[in-house]
Amino acid sequence: MKRVVITGGAGFLGSHLCDRLVSQGHDVVCVDNLYSGSKGNIGHLLKSPNFEFIRHDVTFPLYIEADEIYHLACPASPVFYQRDPIQTTKVNVVGTMNMLGLAGRTGAKMLLASTSEVYGSPEVWATSTST
Repeated sequence: MKRVVITGGAGFLGSHLCDRLVSQGHDVVCVDNLYSGSKGNIGHLLKSPNFEFIRHDVTFPLYIEADEIYHLACPASPVFYQRDPIQTTKVNVVGTMNMLGLAGRTGAKMLLASTSEVYGSPEVWATSTST
């Protein structure tokens, strides 16, 4: 089985991905600083022998082993963007650089996912592209 690292693993999408990969028998390392995620989303997995939770801010390097990295860490809400736009930007830029560094060091494959928020309001986008 693969050792899978999921950043933002205590968030909505990340916790569901953790569920899926744990149920498939993979060794899953959930990495989250709990800024916008919740330990309650992964609480049922904490006793699983193939699940590990690391409270960590991805704006700092992470030194662990990985076969695959799913980089989902991002405060995905305008509320969080407005509360701390500098930290949100650091998570997106520095956090991604750190996860790419981890992938390079370990030879892991990496998937970078993003929230639909990066596209802005669907109503505004639909209006601007239809003209």
